[in-house]
Amino acid sequence: MSTPQVSVIIPVYNGARFLKASVGGVIAQTLHPLELFCVDDGSTDGSPQLLEAIETPFPKHMLYQKRKRQSAACNLAAARTRGKYLAFLDQDDIWYPTALEKLVAPLEQNPLLGWSYSDVDEIDLNGLMVTRSALRTYNALVEHPKTSLFDMLCADMLVLASSAIVRRDAFMAIGGFDERLSGYEDDDLFLRLFKAGWMNVFLNESQVRYRRYSGSSTHSEHMRLSREVFAAKLMEMFPDDPELQRFYVRDLIAPRFVVTAKAEYAKHFRTQNWEQCQSALELMRRFAALMELPLSSERTRRAIIFRLLAYPRLLKLLYPLMQPRRLLAQL
Repeated sequence: MSTPQVSVIIPVYNGARFLKASVGGVIAQTLHPLELFCVDDGSTDGSPQLLEAIETPFPKHMLYQKRKRQSAACNLAAARTRGKYLAFLDQDDIWYPTALEKLVAPLEQNPLLGWSYSDVDEIDLNGLMVTRSALRTYNALVEHPKTSLFDMLCADMLVLASSAIVRRDAFMAIGGFDERLSGYEDDDLFLRLFKAGWMNVFLNESQVRYRRYSGSSTHSEHMRLSREVFAAKLMEMFPDDPELQRFYVRDLIAPRFVVTAKAEYAKHFRTQNWEQCQSALELMRRFAALMELPLSSERTRRAIIFRLLAYPRLLKLLYPLMQPRRLLAQL
């Protein structure tokens, strides 16, 4: 039986601190990839030179682009791959040695599968363990594997690119990653694969160490802009359909982003980032307006809460008598 052909893609931007560990995890695979593509996105910390110096027992290709971000980097490499399958590895994540072998096995057995993915172990900035089998701690209600469009629209899908292998033909058929997105690009990709009819399988064991740490303000801004694009895209793809009684926007998409905005408001309140509190409140207002509130009393209550949240400094003075999380819980 022939060896499954997996092409590995690592998008890189100023990742010198992590690259020896991430590439080392690729080299240590029990199933060696057909090839490794490293795409530098305009690094200024010596990442390209470090990558060029690392020897691999399989072909390694270096590609370069000027700050087009991760989605574009992955697409650039994918178009040049020769493998039957694509494995995307974030520069700061580390695969366990059996990741490729175990993730590709179900795809080899079932041609209807478009992707497979696993649970993840969360590590901190320094690579120390934080949580084993972390997906359930992020949201225990999220379904694995993905079988329902409704479940996929109402919350983050929790399919990390580093934990997945994708059939190359499926990836190319849907146009790869949406290059407008620098955040939510994974959800967008796997949602479109599902919509195109591809099945998926979930391995209920961790095959990757997922490094999670605080992002920069620049990263937060990219996430904010990307969320705007992604939310608009979802509402265009899945408008409400009263005839079929499927209210995708009203009951699934809008509540999802209200929850996101509430979490952001609470986070920025704790750090006294008042400007970001206002941005989160604007997001809440906009998506809450798309949710149906039949009772005038509920609409009045929501308006009062929004009015109070508009003055985070005042809420801080009243703390703990009027904690914002209590107000947010009532929305």
